[in-house]
Amino acid sequence: MNVNIDGLDEAIRAELEGWANEDLRNAVNEGLKEAAEAAEHMLKQGGPYRERSGKYTKGWTYEQRGSRASSITGINSYSVFNKKQYQLTHLLEKGHQVKKGGRVVGQAAAYAHIAPVNDTVGELAVSKIKRRVEGM
Repeated sequence: MNVNIDGLDEAIRAELEGWANEDLRNAVNEGLKEAAEAAEHMLKQGGPYRERSGKYTKGWTYEQRGSRASSITGINSYSVFNKKQYQLTHLLEKGHQVKKGGRVVGQAAAYAHIAPVNDTVGELAVSKIKRRVEGM
Protein backbone atom coordinates (compact mmCIF):
# COMPACT_ATOMS: atom_id res chain seq x y z
CA MET A 1 0.00 0.00 0.00
CA ASN A 2 1.58 3.25 -1.14
CA VAL A 3 0.60 6.42 0.67
CA ASN A 4 1.92 9.89 0.04
CA ILE A 5 2.79 12.18 2.92
CA ASP A 6 -0.42 14.22 2.57
CA GLY A 7 -2.65 11.17 3.14
CA LEU A 8 -0.56 9.57 5.88
CA ASP A 9 -2.81 10.66 8.75
CA GLU A 10 -5.87 9.26 7.02
CA ALA A 11 -4.10 5.98 6.26
CA ILE A 12 -3.02 5.61 9.90
CA ARG A 13 -6.52 6.40 11.11
CA ALA A 14 -7.99 3.82 8.73
CA GLU A 15 -5.57 1.14 9.98
CA LEU A 16 -6.34 1.94 13.61
CA GLU A 17 -10.06 1.77 12.96
CA GLY A 18 -9.52 -1.60 11.34
CA TRP A 19 -7.77 -2.83 14.50
CA ALA A 20 -10.54 -1.42 16.64
CA ASN A 21 -12.92 -3.74 14.85
CA GLU A 22 -15.06 -5.66 17.36
CA ASP A 23 -14.77 -8.92 15.42
CA LEU A 24 -10.97 -8.78 15.52
CA ARG A 25 -10.98 -8.01 19.24
CA ASN A 26 -13.32 -10.96 19.87
CA ALA A 27 -11.12 -13.27 17.80
CA VAL A 28 -8.04 -12.31 19.83
CA ASN A 29 -9.88 -12.69 23.15
CA GLU A 30 -11.25 -16.12 22.21
CA GLY A 31 -7.83 -17.28 21.02
CA LEU A 32 -6.18 -16.17 24.25
CA LYS A 33 -8.86 -17.85 26.37
CA GLU A 34 -8.47 -21.11 24.47
CA ALA A 35 -4.70 -20.93 24.94
CA ALA A 36 -5.14 -20.42 28.71
CA GLU A 37 -7.49 -23.41 28.86
CA ALA A 38 -4.97 -25.50 26.93
CA ALA A 39 -2.17 -24.49 29.33
CA GLU A 40 -4.29 -25.47 32.32
CA HIS A 41 -5.06 -28.83 30.71
CA MET A 42 -1.39 -29.51 29.88
CA LEU A 43 -0.23 -28.67 33.39
CA LYS A 44 -2.94 -30.87 34.91
CA GLN A 45 -1.51 -33.81 32.96
CA GLY A 46 1.54 -33.74 35.23
CA GLY A 47 5.21 -33.43 34.53
CA PRO A 48 8.51 -35.24 34.93
CA TYR A 49 8.27 -35.04 38.72
CA ARG A 50 6.95 -37.83 40.95
CA GLU A 51 3.93 -36.71 42.91
CA ARG A 52 2.62 -38.53 45.98
CA SER A 53 -0.79 -37.00 46.62
CA GLY A 54 -1.89 -35.51 43.28
CA LYS A 55 -2.81 -32.18 44.88
CA TYR A 56 -0.20 -30.22 42.91
CA THR A 57 -1.44 -31.20 39.46
CA LYS A 58 -5.10 -30.80 40.42
CA GLY A 59 -4.49 -27.23 41.60
CA TRP A 60 -3.79 -25.68 38.18
CA THR A 61 -6.34 -23.15 37.00
CA TYR A 62 -6.60 -19.97 34.96
CA GLU A 63 -8.44 -16.70 35.35
CA GLN A 64 -8.86 -13.47 33.48
CA ARG A 65 -6.68 -10.69 34.83
CA GLY A 66 -8.19 -7.27 35.23
CA SER A 67 -6.07 -4.33 34.16
CA ARG A 68 -6.40 -0.83 32.94
CA ALA A 69 -4.83 -1.74 29.60
CA SER A 70 -7.51 -4.34 28.86
CA SER A 71 -10.25 -1.80 29.52
CA ILE A 72 -8.63 0.56 27.03
CA THR A 73 -7.71 -1.94 24.31
CA GLY A 74 -10.48 -4.47 24.90
CA ILE A 75 -7.94 -7.34 24.85
CA ASN A 76 -8.18 -9.66 27.85
CA SER A 77 -5.17 -11.24 29.52
CA TYR A 78 -5.15 -14.51 31.41
CA SER A 79 -3.02 -16.00 34.18
CA VAL A 80 -2.44 -19.72 34.61
CA PHE A 81 -1.42 -20.57 38.16
CA ASN A 82 -1.53 -23.23 40.83
CA LYS A 83 -4.23 -22.27 43.28
CA LYS A 84 -3.58 -24.88 45.97
CA GLN A 85 0.18 -25.55 45.94
CA TYR A 86 1.54 -22.27 44.59
CA GLN A 87 4.63 -22.50 46.80
CA LEU A 88 5.90 -25.55 44.92
CA THR A 89 5.88 -24.12 41.41
CA HIS A 90 9.24 -22.35 41.65
CA LEU A 91 10.84 -25.10 43.74
CA LEU A 92 9.91 -27.81 41.25
CA GLU A 93 10.72 -25.72 38.18
CA LYS A 94 14.13 -24.46 39.32
CA GLY A 95 15.28 -26.95 41.99
CA HIS A 96 16.44 -26.05 45.48
CA GLN A 97 18.83 -26.95 48.28
CA VAL A 98 17.82 -29.56 50.82
CA LYS A 99 18.59 -28.64 54.41
CA LYS A 100 18.59 -30.84 57.46
CA GLY A 101 19.25 -29.29 60.82
CA GLY A 102 20.45 -26.04 59.26
CA ARG A 103 23.07 -27.76 57.10
CA VAL A 104 22.82 -28.16 53.35
CA VAL A 105 22.80 -31.90 52.70
CA GLY A 106 21.97 -31.96 49.01
CA GLN A 107 20.33 -30.43 46.00
CA ALA A 108 16.79 -31.23 44.89
CA ALA A 109 16.49 -31.75 41.16
CA ALA A 110 14.77 -29.23 38.89
CA TYR A 111 11.83 -30.50 36.87
CA ALA A 112 11.07 -28.03 34.08
CA HIS A 113 7.34 -28.45 33.52
CA ILE A 114 6.03 -24.89 33.27
CA ALA A 115 8.49 -23.42 30.74
CA PRO A 116 7.79 -26.00 28.00
CA VAL A 117 4.04 -25.46 28.40
CA ASN A 118 4.59 -21.70 28.21
CA ASP A 119 6.50 -22.04 24.93
CA THR A 120 3.93 -24.40 23.44
CA VAL A 121 0.96 -22.27 24.49
CA GLY A 122 2.55 -19.10 23.10
CA GLU A 123 2.78 -20.70 19.67
CA LEU A 124 -0.71 -22.16 20.08
CA ALA A 125 -2.21 -18.75 20.89
CA VAL A 126 -0.63 -17.18 17.82
CA SER A 127 -1.89 -19.96 15.55
CA LYS A 128 -5.43 -19.81 17.00
CA ILE A 129 -5.59 -16.03 16.60
CA LYS A 130 -4.25 -16.25 13.03
CA ARG A 131 -6.79 -18.92 12.14
CA ARG A 132 -9.66 -16.83 13.53
CA VAL A 133 -8.50 -13.61 11.87
CA GLU A 134 -7.99 -15.29 8.50
CA GLY A 135 -11.50 -16.75 8.74
CA MET A 136 -13.04 -13.29 9.15
